[in-house]
Amino acid sequence: MSSWSDLEAELSLWTASGLTPRLWWRDDDAQGVTPDLEQLIHLSDSYEVPVHLSVIPDGLTPALAPRLRDADHTYVLQHGLSHINHEPRGTPASEVGDTRALPLQEADIRRGWDILEAANMPRLLRGFVPPWNRIGDATRRQLPDWGYRFLSAYEGRGDDAQIAGLTQIDAHLDPIRWKYDRVFRGEDKMLAMLLEHLRERRSGDPLRPIGYVTHHLQTHEAIWDFTDTLFARTRGMWFTMPQMQKEA
Repeated sequence: MSSWSDLEAELSLWTASGLTPRLWWRDDDAQGVTPDLEQLIHLSDSYEVPVHLSVIPDGLTPALAPRLRDADHTYVLQHGLSHINHEPRGTPASEVGDTRALPLQEADIRRGWDILEAANMPRLLRGFVPPWNRIGDATRRQLPDWGYRFLSAYEGRGDDAQIAGLTQIDAHLDPIRWKYDRVFRGEDKMLAMLLEHLRERRSGDPLRPIGYVTHHLQTHEAIWDFTDTLFARTRGMWFTMPQMQKEA
């Protein structure tokens, strides 16, 4: 069993070594202003934790950009175009996978970016989050030529070899068990996952970020409660993508 006291003990080892974990927060599937988004913004502002909101451009509501202008710790990333699967039936879902022609993908991705720019999204980063965290190798290699500087998927999904001009900062901790009615993984499991990554970083590469990914539209109260406690116990350890890029 893993506990909050175990986390405190691990963080004390970081402090004793003069180190600070590089934690970062991403939240997916934003399109409009909802009570769930308001809860997310409240948490972000209360603890001054930057949240990287991956926004689906197609279907974007006019109210989102004005609301985010008042959310000082919110950054915007592009979440594909429409979050539509283009892969063949029976294969893992992806909007930007291996089988769709690159010119069609490029057209969609550029259209999505144009929508975000036209909406005057505040703190809009040149970052791409592929729907379902899956992106084809050929598409990934093209992102710098299409103007992107950041890519974020989920650790273990696809190639993560370095590409010139592209900083890949993945997520590692997802509190939702997607295959089991989208329930909370549980406090013990989440702390065990976080501790594993913290110990690995401390003994190997302390500057390597650890990403926490939420989905505000599908977040149960237990996940919000866990997130609240996590932020309270890790103050000053949460970074933005540009900060982590500078320190890489």
